[in-house]
Amino acid sequence: MQNAIISLTSNNIQQTSTPQKNTQQQQILQKDVQQTNSAFLLRASAVLCVLLLMMFTLPLTYAAEPVPVPEPKSKPGQKSAPSEVPLTMAPNWSLQDADGNQVSSTDFAGKPLIIHFWATWCPYCKKLQPELERLYVKYQEQGLQMIAISLREDEDAKPQEALNARGMSFKTLVNGDQVAMDKFYVRGTPTTFFINAKGQVVVATRLSDPNDPRLEQVVKSILVK
Repeated sequence: MQNAIISLTSNNIQQTSTPQKNTQQQQILQKDVQQTNSAFLLRASAVLCVLLLMMFTLPLTYAAEPVPVPEPKSKPGQKSAPSEVPLTMAPNWSLQDADGNQVSSTDFAGKPLIIHFWATWCPYCKKLQPELERLYVKYQEQGLQMIAISLREDEDAKPQEALNARGMSFKTLVNGDQVAMDKFYVRGTPTTFFINAKGQVVVATRLSDPNDPRLEQVVKSILVK
């Protein structure tokens, strides 16, 4: 009888210990799952932060950095032009203003020059132009020259009148599509060239931020003889 009691007691101990083991295993399993979920959430958060940082900083970097103007693609049968090669020397060109007066690159020979390619419908051009005007007026006495070239305009567009209405004192040439795209390889507006007195293109940029201090820095650089 005593053996039976001992055996029964042992069975009871085994039976009661089994749920305890199951509970411990479940707790360990839940802890592992929680740790795994936490690690996953941390990694996902880190990846999301990196993606958001790239979304906000890359466009700003692209918009602010001066970019080389690529050579145009060659026509069939011609040798392919090198891609993304910066224009090092300003080409020769000739255009007319709104009054039919002929203006050419030779008029600016030996002088530091800003050439601003733009269009009346371009909001980024309008945003940038007051700063270009400020720099032009500020450094004009030091020999700085500036000319705008309008392109891709509607037939009824009046670029010079548009500039005058905006309070700009620099002049614009009109119908500059061919010169812009074939000579300077412009692919969008605004595109602004900063050329020194030797005719070297120091910077060609799609920058439209009028508050970027590098605009004045590059103007100062092309004034150095």
